[in-house]
Amino acid sequence: MIKSAIATAISAAAAIAVMPSTASAQRSIDGVYLDQGGYVQITVGPCGNARCGEITRIVRRKPGEPNRDVHNDNPALRDRPILGIEVLQNLRWDDGAWRGQVYNPEDGGTYRAVVRPGSNGTLRVEGCVTLFCREVTWTPAG
Repeated sequence: MIKSAIATAISAAAAIAVMPSTASAQRSIDGVYLDQGGYVQITVGPCGNARCGEITRIVRRKPGEPNRDVHNDNPALRDRPILGIEVLQNLRWDDGAWRGQVYNPEDGGTYRAVVRPGSNGTLRVEGCVTLFCREVTWTPAG
């Protein structure tokens, strides 16, 4: 009887250990968002085995900025339209967040990214270079 109770307790503990915890469960980030200034709409969804985010609509022009990728580090890409640029790249679920790269058309840089769903359907996008990070919040589009 005691052996049976111990075996049951061990089996239950093993079953709990292999179940994913709620905190570490993969959370979807797929959706349509507006950037922090409400200038562009970004659609996030699957791209191969990862997640990507593409500018799918220009809501309003940023004062003084053309609708071209003029700040890109690569001169050959500076004439491409902002519409259609993939700003979130190769996001994969790892250690409780989506991790990959984020491209910032405002400065032409690509940064290490950590992306997490926020409250009320928002998306928290953090871009980092070495130890310096900046986080912005994207709101759900309309």
